[in-house]
Amino acid sequence: AKSIWGIALVEQAQGKFAEALAKYNQVLEIQVKALGHDHVDVAATCINMGVVLRAQGDYAGALENYQKGLEIQLKTYGHDHVDVAKSIWGIALVEELQGKFAEA
Repeated sequence: AKSIWGIALVEQAQGKFAEALAKYNQVLEIQVKALGHDHVDVAATCINMGVVLRAQGDYAGALENYQKGLEIQLKTYGHDHVDVAKSIWGIALVEELQGKFAEA
């Protein structure tokens, strides 16, 4: 899963969002089977999928993935962790792009 995840990161950086998203979906399937739904690696993959979906303009999909990742992070880390803050920032960014300024 780590190798596929690395390839997805490269494709994401190259702007090959559809390819990156397909790889992240593969990684997510492997991670859930191996680690369970509430593992921080699953959260990281969800967050990365949110980043890709945001770049593609799929704000609903981006929010869904950011929120999944955030839920896992909150269970694992609590509220006072840098990864939790980054996920909340990602959600706020998507809400801002949607014009939901009060929520952001």
